[in-house]
Amino acid sequence: MKWFWRALARRIELNMEKRYLWDLVEPYQRPRPLAPFLLINVAGFYTGLVTAAVSEQLYKERYWEEHPGQAVPIMQPLLYVGPYKVRREDFSDGSK
Repeated sequence: MKWFWRALARRIELNMEKRYLWDLVEPYQRPRPLAPFLLINVAGFYTGLVTAAVSEQLYKERYWEEHPGQAVPIMQPLLYVGPYKVRREDFSDGSK
């Protein structure tokens, strides 16, 4: 049983030495690279852009099927719950 306690003490001491060494070296390590972070953000941006374009196109097609020949009103944002007013020209056929 004596060998067990010696092995355990040796292992604990080794772990303490490793921890001490890494505590000394850690402040001098290179910073984490920005490439993965930027890649994820760019991919997320373009995914959102494509999703918005596809959903707007589907909205227009659905509106045209129900109201042929009419101008499509602006699609309201999906995740915005505040007041939504848009000033724009009237697209009716009655010109001045």
